[in-house]
Amino acid sequence: MKKINFALVSDVIFFTLCAFILCFTGVRFYTKNALTALIVAVGTAAGCGILVFTLLLSKRKKRLILSLGENEKKSLSLHLSVCGEEYLLNLFENALEGTYVRGKRLQDNENVYFFNFKMSPLSADDIAEIIRVNIKKAKHIYCSDVSPAALSLAEDFSINVVTVAEIYALLKDKNLLPEKYALGNVKKPNVFKRIKKRFNRKLCPPLFFSGLTLLFFSFFTFYPAYYVAFGGILMALSAISVLISQPN
Repeated sequence: MKKINFALVSDVIFFTLCAFILCFTGVRFYTKNALTALIVAVGTAAGCGILVFTLLLSKRKKRLILSLGENEKKSLSLHLSVCGEEYLLNLFENALEGTYVRGKRLQDNENVYFFNFKMSPLSADDIAEIIRVNIKKAKHIYCSDVSPAALSLAEDFSINVVTVAEIYALLKDKNLLPEKYALGNVKKPNVFKRIKKRFNRKLCPPLFFSGLTLLFFSFFTFYPAYYVAFGGILMALSAISVLISQPN
């Protein structure tokens, strides 16, 4: 999967442009020499561009790895929730060594395994159903997720709860992950709905053009220091908004 795309390149170019404008304006203001300011600004912008490219690329690689793992788990959870009882018994009989099917339950000499995969977390009532099963062996319940109340009740009755994260690791270790999920791959949720931060990409254009306008007027006003300072702050904030709110 490609990790370098138009969004990454455009963000690096934008950040580099901000660094160039900020450095050029600041150095020219203090040195009154446009050539010196240009040379320093080009070098600074190039260095910032390389640094930001490395940081954003690393950030995207980490997010890619995490998102792939989370999406696999979500897909597996949905898959197991819609599969039949016979499929689950066969799957986990292969995954859990030494087990066998008896009375529509998977068990071995010391343990009995229950499977309750559904779209919502297990409730305390679900755990109560297992508690009512009269069997002397240690009980294990495999599920997608479990509510805090249900988990607390299970612990009180020494029932081991295994959720999709552990199930995913188990099936992956045994090379038993489904080749094709029943509902396909889960789409990643919109990053803007999951990440609530003060700086977001919508702030970038107004901050950038406001800062650029102030920096432009600093070349003509009699009191350029204020324009340089406030314009530089606005442009820096626009660059930060791009750096922080990277899309997956």
